[in-house]
Amino acid sequence: METKKSDIEVGKRIGGGRFSDVYMCRTLGHMNPSSSEYALKITEPEDELPPHNVKNELRLLRKLADAQDREDKENDTSLGKNVVRLIAFYQSPIEIGLVFPFYKSDLNGVIANNTKVRSAFNLQDGTITRKRENNFSSSQIIQIFKGLLRGLAFIHSQGVIHRDINPNNIMFESPHELEPVIIDFGISYMNPDNNGLEKPDSKITDIATGYYKAPELLLSVKNYSNKVDIWSVGVILMLISSKDFTTPYSQDSAHSDLALLASIFNTFGSPPDDWQEVKTSRSYSAMNTAFFRKIRKSSDDLLFKLKDLPQCVQTFNEMMVYESSCRLSASEALKRIDSDRLQNQ
Repeated sequence: METKKSDIEVGKRIGGGRFSDVYMCRTLGHMNPSSSEYALKITEPEDELPPHNVKNELRLLRKLADAQDREDKENDTSLGKNVVRLIAFYQSPIEIGLVFPFYKSDLNGVIANNTKVRSAFNLQDGTITRKRENNFSSSQIIQIFKGLLRGLAFIHSQGVIHRDINPNNIMFESPHELEPVIIDFGISYMNPDNNGLEKPDSKITDIATGYYKAPELLLSVKNYSNKVDIWSVGVILMLISSKDFTTPYSQDSAHSDLALLASIFNTFGSPPDDWQEVKTSRSYSAMNTAFFRKIRKSSDDLLFKLKDLPQCVQTFNEMMVYESSCRLSASEALKRIDSDRLQNQ
């Protein structure tokens, strides 16, 4: 798996973030089983700030790849196939390169491909407005949802918390495909202490992206678990099950933790008085919780496209509870929606 940079032909830049760049690439020499194109993620460790740590990402990816290899030998690829597989890597004094399969679309692209735009003429003022509509069928939504749960079940079984499940980190073979693959473990956590970087009860809370943050993170709970990923997938499900590919959160929620917390309470109702994991949170105790007294929105509103599938709705409801220890695990949620009753609907 380890190789030299000279064995990789680097092409055009196709993406990246604050601390890394992603390029198209081809592999050469002994690594060249075909002319396939791959994705190469290049990171300079010296430029990173916590929780970003490419050396830790490499350790974690190698562990997952070993587990995926074991699945292959046992002819069981039901879980690991929904998680990106590290193909090769190189290390130099200044950078680390990670080679992955190349995927043509993220979830945003799949959503765009399944968006119908309708035009409506206003007789009063003669204007034309355009509205987006979700063109997914319920079975397509469930296919994506199940793929994400399979991926999380695999990740969590290996003692890993992804910590950044969002549409940019969910990839597909093309905008027309519906089998998701979870990518980007740049800020992930590996039990028991993230290779000495974070104690279990002092994990970094500045993780996850925008709408997809779990409420305990917004209240600085540092001993959180892999249930933060479950919450993120629940928000993804709301997005792809909505009428027009939107969440019920306010626009400000993408940029403000306080606005996001208010939107979460607006959506899922007031938190219970016995929310144990936040009882020592200074942020929570300082709040005037009476201000946030809200009634939970109807499941028909939150999962519009799935409202006729009660078992799926119930699974979602049991994923989106405030006390994270009470949320369904990925494997539990997967069993629920794999039931005969749902499959026959």
